[in-house]
Amino acid sequence: MSAVAIRPGRPQDLPEVRRLLQHSARSYLHMGLDEIAALLWQGATAAAVDPQRERLLGFLAFQEEERCPTAHVADKVALGAAAVSPTASRQLFIDLIEFAISRLRHGHLLFVITDQGWLLSNLREAGFVQYDEIWFYERTRRSVVTISQPAILRPAQESDLPRLARLDAATFDPLWHMCTAALRQLYCMCRFEAAYLGLSQGQQSAGHKQGAADPVGYTALALSASTEQRSAQLVRLAVHPTAQGYGIGRQLLVASLRHAHEQGIHHMSLNTQGSNFPSQRLYESLQFRKRGHPVPVLIRQI
Repeated sequence: MSAVAIRPGRPQDLPEVRRLLQHSARSYLHMGLDEIAALLWQGATAAAVDPQRERLLGFLAFQEEERCPTAHVADKVALGAAAVSPTASRQLFIDLIEFAISRLRHGHLLFVITDQGWLLSNLREAGFVQYDEIWFYERTRRSVVTISQPAILRPAQESDLPRLARLDAATFDPLWHMCTAALRQLYCMCRFEAAYLGLSQGQQSAGHKQGAADPVGYTALALSASTEQRSAQLVRLAVHPTAQGYGIGRQLLVASLRHAHEQGIHHMSLNTQGSNFPSQRLYESLQFRKRGHPVPVLIRQI
């Protein structure tokens, strides 16, 4: 393997990258192939080339997330794609990792969410450690309980997104923060509902204006477009730490369930961190049940 050359990925590598990702038993894809094509022009990529055959023996790409001004933490970078040939050594994978890291522009928090055994072992060898795990839940019941209403709920507006981003940064660990740009992408696909405390009737009807109360929680609910097996996914549920313990999260979740049922949808899924025991107790109290096995979350600080 000493003759293998490692260099940045190039646009002309795309057919070989596709071949590796589609046919190698050791491949991982956390992004679309169109996004890989964009990264090959200018991005944190690494390609291992067999100089005799001019074929790729390995490829790796990091996907830098947009900087989040609401959180004073290192920039987050996800492992977007990785693939190596069956004959490639573990050292080759480590060399790909280190080369791609050298092409990152700033200090970063690298993270990977995967349950692929080959990838986990290689990442640990490359200095990644387990940070948490993701549990998946689903609910198929047709009934919804009646609960107290401690907050006022209303549809979130696009102008609310900066406030929701600040709420998000106060609620979650840095790895899970969503900045305004990320929330705006969700906003285009999801039903957003925000929770408020102490709004007057005028503020409720007029929407969020200068001086109105900040939201204390929100949900993002995605409804499937398929007519064959309609389902809903609770993409986000956040309640500000100062407002937790009053039943606002339960109120938001039940409101999302009711909205899905009104659309004829009785299957809802969601996920949460293994370390988030309060959220797990909330979901299980509303008849959500764990599905499958947890998926490890690995990080490496640069």
